[in-house]
Amino acid sequence: MRATFTPEQVEIDRTIAEMSAGGLLDARHCLEHGFREPAFDAALLADYGQLGLPEAAGGFGSSLVDLAIAVEALGRTLAPSRLPAQAAAIQLAAAAGIDVSDASEGRARWTIAADEPAADGPSGWAASLDGSALSGFKTLVPHAGGADALVVVAGEEVALVRAPSPTARTSLDPTRPVWDMQLDGLDVLASGPLGDGLLRATVVAAADLCGAGLGAVRLGADYARERKQFGKPIGSFQAVAFQLVDAFVGVKAAWDLTLFAAWAVEQGDPRAASAVHGAKARAGQAALFAAERCTQVHGGMGITLEADPHLFSRRALGSDAWLGSARWHRRTLGRMRLAGVAEPVPA
Repeated sequence: MRATFTPEQVEIDRTIAEMSAGGLLDARHCLEHGFREPAFDAALLADYGQLGLPEAAGGFGSSLVDLAIAVEALGRTLAPSRLPAQAAAIQLAAAAGIDVSDASEGRARWTIAADEPAADGPSGWAASLDGSALSGFKTLVPHAGGADALVVVAGEEVALVRAPSPTARTSLDPTRPVWDMQLDGLDVLASGPLGDGLLRATVVAAADLCGAGLGAVRLGADYARERKQFGKPIGSFQAVAFQLVDAFVGVKAAWDLTLFAAWAVEQGDPRAASAVHGAKARAGQAALFAAERCTQVHGGMGITLEADPHLFSRRALGSDAWLGSARWHRRTLGRMRLAGVAEPVPA
């Protein structure tokens, strides 16, 4: 595994950071006026939907690390893009051998349906696929409104189905609306084995959380440089600076583990499952902690709707629940270790 990013990966980060620079303003609009996709979203889905796909699957031949970099850069500004949900769906479908060209080239909008209400993670497998008959129920399906198709986890299989009429839920995160989906009677367009598809999708979710965590740290640091008390920027006081340092260290550790997880899944490394569970758990914790510290640094105004820290808290809470909460992933990893099937990962 490379210890540094390639020039191409640096360019991916820079380009998407520039495209989504106004993401926080878009997030504010979603809070105050209802969800609205950013103007650049169609171009983003068409240009970057093929990241992380081999050429045989219609991709650029780029790595899962490349996709994680793109999603993390997008997450820093809370841009209300459907790219993370679409990318997770594409990764899940491609691993099952399903043709993903319509979605990866931006001609169709897909989303992933994995979470079930019986648990705080994609487990329980109440959804099932019997031949071409799909049954069950999925919850927390992101961006299902307007989606052309769902990529559904059904036990050890994956099914591509035409999106039905979903039931909207109230989402804590205004930038990522979620829906409930009844699966009974839906026509299955294609199906295949689960393979490592859910691990790949979970890497996308972890990268999104890392981006939100870093965005919260940056928002707090910018405010600490501007706000003055006793004639000095409050960032010069240890009680303020150390909170942001702790948050940054947590996010950096989660990001490093997420990158390792992406590499491990791509390489078929035996540590892949352990790394993915650890990355998602740590990313959820780190993003929540960073958002909380950002709120504290803003002082009393930090808890008001007029300030922006709560938008990062909303993204962290919503994305932590998506594709398994930090608690679920820690518990799953613990069970793997007790069973002797969890390989150690870098500290």
